[in-house]
Amino acid sequence: MIDKILAILTGEGFSIEETIMSGTQEEFWHSTIIDATGVPFSGGFGKEKMAARKIAVSEFLERRKFFEISDQYHETKKDLWGLSIIPTACGFAAGFNRDNTVLRSIHEAIERWVMSKWIDDHFIIPEVPQSGSADLDQVSLFLIGQFDKVMFFRKDILVPFGDKVFRVDVAQTMGISGEGIFPGSSAQYTGGNIWQHALIESYRHLLAVRNNPDRGEVFPENKVRYFAKNADKALAQISRAKQSEWPVPSAVFHRVEAFDGGDYFVARTIFDGWLPWTLGPIDRFLY
Repeated sequence: MIDKILAILTGEGFSIEETIMSGTQEEFWHSTIIDATGVPFSGGFGKEKMAARKIAVSEFLERRKFFEISDQYHETKKDLWGLSIIPTACGFAAGFNRDNTVLRSIHEAIERWVMSKWIDDHFIIPEVPQSGSADLDQVSLFLIGQFDKVMFFRKDILVPFGDKVFRVDVAQTMGISGEGIFPGSSAQYTGGNIWQHALIESYRHLLAVRNNPDRGEVFPENKVRYFAKNADKALAQISRAKQSEWPVPSAVFHRVEAFDGGDYFVARTIFDGWLPWTLGPIDRFLY
C-alpha cells in the first residue's frame, strides 16, 4: 500500500527524500515528502526506513484529504467534516488501521485544546526539569544539543469520549536558540517516546527558519519566524498560566471514513472551548 501511494504521488510531481540522522549512536531515518515546488509537504521519523516512510505517507494522506475537502467539496460536504466549526486541519488524522487512526485524531484534537487552554486561558502545565524527563534516548539528547536550552512541560488530561475515558499525556518542548523559541508538542495515550516526538517538532521549526525561504504572511511560517526572534513574547505568555483546576474536555465533533476501498482511513475530532491557532495577532503563541 505504501509503495502504491508513493508511485501515485511521484507521478503528480511529489518526491521523497530519506536521510539517516547523524550525530547519534543509533541509526534513525527521516523521510520527507517534497512537493513540486521543493517545499516539504509531510514527514516521518523512525528507527527503520519503512517506519519513517509510513508516517510520512500517513501525514501526506491526512493533509491531502484536508486540502481536497476544504478546496473542492461543496459546503454541505465540508460540514460533514466539521469545517464550519473549525476550518483548519486540526483534529485530522489518516492511517491504515481504523482504531489507531481514531486514537491519533483524538490525540491531535486534545493537543490543540490543551495548548489553547494553556496560552489563551492560562491553565497551568507543570514544567518538568530535564533530569526528570524520563527515557531521553540518544536521538532526544542529540536534538536537545541543537538548542541553547530546552524547557519541558507535561500535562495528563482525562478525556471522556463515547463510553470511554482516556488518559492522554500531552507534552511540550520549548527549544531556545539565541533570541528565538521553537515549540514542539506531542500527545499519546500509551507507548512511544513523547519527548522525542515533541523535540523533533521543535527541531523542524528551527530548521524551517534556517533552510526555507521566507514566504511572508503564510501561516504557520509567519509565526515560526516571528517567534524565532521573540522568545521573550512566548515566555511571557507561558508565565501567565495561574489556573490549576482544568475543565473537562468535551468532544463536539467526530467522524471517521474509509477511502480507496478501505486501503486507508481518515478521522477528525474537535473538542469544544478553544479558538483555531490561525486566529488572533501574530504574537499569539500558538501554531
